[in-house]
Amino acid sequence: MRGAESPVRWGIVGLGWVAADFVAPAMIKSPGSRLAACLGSSLEKGRVFAERFGVERVHSSLEALMHDPGVDAVYIALPNALHHAAVLAAARGQKHVLCEKPFALSVAHAREMVAACHDAGVILRVGHQLRLDAAIVRAREIVSSGRLGRLAAFSIERASGLGARTSWRQDFVQSGVIFDVGVHLLDLIAWVSGQRFVEVSAFTHPDRQRREPDDTVTVLGRLADDCHAVARATREVASAENNLIVEGSEATLITSALRFAMEHMVRVRDRAGTTEERFPVSPAYELEILAFEGELRGERSPLPDGQDSLGTVAVTQAVLQAIDERRSIAVPAVA
Repeated sequence: MRGAESPVRWGIVGLGWVAADFVAPAMIKSPGSRLAACLGSSLEKGRVFAERFGVERVHSSLEALMHDPGVDAVYIALPNALHHAAVLAAARGQKHVLCEKPFALSVAHAREMVAACHDAGVILRVGHQLRLDAAIVRAREIVSSGRLGRLAAFSIERASGLGARTSWRQDFVQSGVIFDVGVHLLDLIAWVSGQRFVEVSAFTHPDRQRREPDDTVTVLGRLADDCHAVARATREVASAENNLIVEGSEATLITSALRFAMEHMVRVRDRAGTTEERFPVSPAYELEILAFEGELRGERSPLPDGQDSLGTVAVTQAVLQAIDERRSIAVPAVA
């Protein structure tokens, strides 16, 4: 076991662009983390990654990395359909887990993953790093304070770059903007509002009924206290606003663009006028690594745990069912 002041010895599982461009650099930047091991789709890919980032060991199998005594925690960034097996392997190997979103592709798998980590006594967190953005943190504080009054409507959008889908991202079962970006928005709505989804309807382009990954998804939801929510994620818009609007009986909260901007703003408009707060753009992945390091010291962070993420999986599955069946779907409470 690591000491309280010892760096977290990370094993990285899945060496795609998110790991290479964002997470590994964030780990290197933090004095509280160390790159101990990695596993890629081939030994050669692992060796190239290890040389680039100074990773100490390259493994050839999932089980080998998960039972490496020099690894404390694993960051899982495999194709979406492989998260389930990797998290179960981490639990068997007694490794703490930071899993990329989407956490799982079914509620049944998510339950199994949560139970395995609980029984193994390891920490499980999911990479919804947008929760750590300073403007989002402030928006949640304002909503939680009751300043807006009864929440009536919640709207959030987020755009991502449009590139050619290759490899597993062509598989509609595990790919599409619903998984790339949409799950972030579903998680943020529940987290910022403090209310769970109870009903959803949705549609996509391309239509997932045609068994193609979607590039735009729009979700209409009803939250537990009858707040209405709209979430739109897209890879097809060049200059989206990427903002958040929360409307209440007493005031309305509006953010500036939360992506592709030099700074973020949170405005609250009520009968007395408008107040505005400004925040620097948060280094989301660096904050994510720092938050997970804190988790291992017993400091609870905003990162969702397995139970939180089980709820997001349930909402996502209801959204997919709504698209497929062309009707509104009740979201079951999960525990």
